[in-house]
Amino acid sequence: MDPASCCEVVDGIHLMAGLPDWMFFSGIGLILTLSFGFYFLKSKPAATFRYDLTRFTFIKWLVTRRWFQFALQLPVLIIFLIILYAGFFGNSRINIAPALTWTIWWGGLIFAILLFGKIWCTLCPWDMVASVLSRLKFWNVGIVNSSLNLKWPKKARNITLAIGLFIALTWLELGYKVTASPFATAVLGLAMLLMVVLPVFLFEKKSFCRYGCLIGRISGIYANISPFEVRAKDRNVCLSCTSKDCYNGNENGYACPTGLNLTGLNQNTYCTLCTECFKSCPSDNVALNVRPLGADIIDYPKPRMDEAILAVILLSLTAFHGLTMTPMWEDLAGGGDSIIARMNEFFGLGPLFSFSIGMTAILLIPYLLYHAMCWLSSRLSGGAVSTREVFIRFAYSLVPIALFYHLAHNGMHVAMEAQNVVPLLSDPFGYGWNLFGTMGVSYPMLMGDQSVWLLQVATVVFGHVLGIRIAARAGEKMFGHGKKALIAQIPLLLAMVIFSFVSMWIMHLDMNMRSSMM
Repeated sequence: MDPASCCEVVDGIHLMAGLPDWMFFSGIGLILTLSFGFYFLKSKPAATFRYDLTRFTFIKWLVTRRWFQFALQLPVLIIFLIILYAGFFGNSRINIAPALTWTIWWGGLIFAILLFGKIWCTLCPWDMVASVLSRLKFWNVGIVNSSLNLKWPKKARNITLAIGLFIALTWLELGYKVTASPFATAVLGLAMLLMVVLPVFLFEKKSFCRYGCLIGRISGIYANISPFEVRAKDRNVCLSCTSKDCYNGNENGYACPTGLNLTGLNQNTYCTLCTECFKSCPSDNVALNVRPLGADIIDYPKPRMDEAILAVILLSLTAFHGLTMTPMWEDLAGGGDSIIARMNEFFGLGPLFSFSIGMTAILLIPYLLYHAMCWLSSRLSGGAVSTREVFIRFAYSLVPIALFYHLAHNGMHVAMEAQNVVPLLSDPFGYGWNLFGTMGVSYPMLMGDQSVWLLQVATVVFGHVLGIRIAARAGEKMFGHGKKALIAQIPLLLAMVIFSFVSMWIMHLDMNMRSSMM
């Protein structure tokens, strides 16, 4: 394929050219050069700069209004209902449901997380339905008496459920190809609604949001890189507070839905940006801060094994998303040299079985490689730090590598495919309408191929450098300084280089555009 052209149609399949050779090798060179340059410099703690946006009267007024979150969620709920109607009652082959869900929402969600943290939790239509049904109020504070208020099972107070749901969604999205089906898209949306609503009537607060929601947990670990945070203005004020209204709620605001207390809130992972603490705090001690990018994750306060596993899985599955859209993985034009075709021939059990085997391998290989590097690092340290501790602490350095590759991949889809939604606005249900005169009109892509390629390379390199900084900081905390400490960290640096190289290599391959499958 000629790399000078953005897209080429081969047997009806739209292919986007991968990175040109010179750009690919330049990106690899930058990754190698910056890796050693940044890693062996003295690491620094996260910058402490913060600016409270509630200093602006309008913003403070807004976040303290009872109707604020409801007003944000209502239009999103309307869009969600349109998607459900289109999926269940619209044209069974082509309507707006897949494009809105998988190109606009799923593609753009990662950008929203990077810029605004867990903004999806603020906008979530599923949470809105759950809140209204359980509280019997649209936005005013009332007595919550429609839940059994059971404790979330102690053994399940981790994010294992969310990790499992994320893997299952990836299998459905890429293996079962629900992105091409309006009906399957609507079924998934309805299933997600039920998963959010039903636990509200069984468990205290919003336990599913904290432990089980796959979108909340993915956005939660990514949100530690976001430049926004909710924090106490003065931690001493919180320490002297006896009522803990942010945690318990009062007549002005509901209790924190995920059970957080401002006294100890020092990361974005579980904060849903619901703004209830702004309303309930009697001391006006809540800030909405702008801060440096990655402020939480550079000095992550409470590393956990379940979050570390999620970080590695995110790295694997984001790369897997890209790989499965290449002709190398599956040649949609019917070629026999693809990975799927070869596995079909070997196993003889059909493409879905072959896909499942391939997905399992892609999940395991990065995990095993990372674990092996952690083991080697532990041995090089003379056993001063266990493999488990190395695994947990260094895993957070993989988060920006996964996030910024995710941005590069999704950015390509948004730039190349978002315009396909415009005609569907005139005929959202596939009924043959032309409400706004946009049907049958060809719209240009948002960005050209050269711009997309440059942004992809810059994004992956930036994520790698941020990951290197996090790893250097974690290494200094665990191993200290000196020659032996640096030697112990070399396997982990090598692992990060390999992971970023794979990200760049996948972007070097031609890509089957998602819209061609709808």
